[in-house]
Amino acid sequence: MTARQSPATALDAAIEQVVGDLTVLHHDHLSGLLPPERAALATAHRDLATAEGAIAYHRNALMRLSSGSYPVDAPLLDRLRRTVHDLAQATAARDRLQDGVAAALEEVKAAAPAAAPADEELTPRDFAALLSLAGGGTMREHLLTHRVSVRTVQGRLIELPAFQRLEAHGLVTRDTSRALTVGQPVTLTDTGRTALLGTRRSPITAPVPARPAGAWPTPARHH
Repeated sequence: MTARQSPATALDAAIEQVVGDLTVLHHDHLSGLLPPERAALATAHRDLATAEGAIAYHRNALMRLSSGSYPVDAPLLDRLRRTVHDLAQATAARDRLQDGVAAALEEVKAAAPAAAPADEELTPRDFAALLSLAGGGTMREHLLTHRVSVRTVQGRLIELPAFQRLEAHGLVTRDTSRALTVGQPVTLTDTGRTALLGTRRSPITAPVPARPAGAWPTPARHH
């Protein structure tokens, strides 16, 4: 179930401010691309959307029963009481789930990297992947196999775990406004460019070998 297919929740806007488009969040969750905190948020939001659907169902039933289409008698009053009771229970369940989504969102905020990671937090392969993506890349899902891959503009395949580590550290970003099946452009963030520059070292000049003791001096060149 995606956010666009499910009823809107009161926390949709707050979630999208932190993680981006909700449709992409749920799609990435189903594809197994999310870190634990975001996966928990996606699950909690899915359950909250289901609870909102239950509220909408019972509210619509109540509106039908009170629309004047049915005679006011004991059976109708009994159905009204049951529907109000069901609506109250659905609302209480929604409120509990909403608290859970709010807590999960705070966990995602707390897990967000505040600064570029130290060199020892990423492997040499991770930095190699970061360097390869300096010119850009694309994350895409295969239409038939649903396998997700990341390739650079030169066509080099980037290991998905390495890309996920770079993304979790805030070193790369992708355009989640595009569907994975179409291809999401990947670029380095400012933090990623800073981290990449920090890995580059000045070339070491090879020392001039010393002349053995007793060797004839090099004759001076005459111009």
